[in-house]
Amino acid sequence: MKVTFIFHSSFAVELEKDILIFDYYGEGNLPCIPGGKRVWFLNSHGHHDHFQRKILNLTDTFPGAQFILSRDIRFRPEERKDWIHSVRAGGEYEFGSLKVRTLRSTDLGVAYVVEAEGKRIYHAGDLNWWHWDGEDKAWNNNMAANYKREVDKLEGQRFDAAFVPLDPRLGDAFYWGMKYFLEQTHAEAVFPMHCWEDYSVCKKVRKLEEMKGLTAPLRDVEYPGQEWNLC
Repeated sequence: MKVTFIFHSSFAVELEKDILIFDYYGEGNLPCIPGGKRVWFLNSHGHHDHFQRKILNLTDTFPGAQFILSRDIRFRPEERKDWIHSVRAGGEYEFGSLKVRTLRSTDLGVAYVVEAEGKRIYHAGDLNWWHWDGEDKAWNNNMAANYKREVDKLEGQRFDAAFVPLDPRLGDAFYWGMKYFLEQTHAEAVFPMHCWEDYSVCKKVRKLEEMKGLTAPLRDVEYPGQEWNLC
């Protein structure tokens, strides 16, 4: 399994027969995709930094590519194609060789749990513990409860790769969502995302006393195009 960081929250996961491309919206370079691979684009929601309609034109480059899109991404009836699949939060689906489960985001859309070729992959989208200093206490408490409720559905589960937000805009709370995910699951490799190009948070989180004993699965994201070869 090869993982490539494309940009922001977009990663590609290349398996023997399939390549999964999460939250690509046209920014950053797609990795070289060998001929004969089944190409899947999975977009968690319609925010401009997670999806843009122009990526649908990639079927010209990758004939046979399939798009799995959160239900909040709307299409007119005449725009519907048989290679566009709409998913809602709390669903379980099978698309060809893929098994897909969705969680409800704490912002918009879904998070993905994907099983393919014996691998289990988690992509959070914007499912995160969003704690903002400018919000009132009740809002932040509600956010914490909603985040924990969704991640608790993954308690004890194993993932070969997981992509989880580590957003520096949250100040002292930047790592709370990552910490809770690591405490509740067993992930072999965890990739920070949604860092807004401030990759220093990857090293910063390792130094926190609160993260002691949790950081072994973390992979430092440093630049677009970075690759990791995983077992």
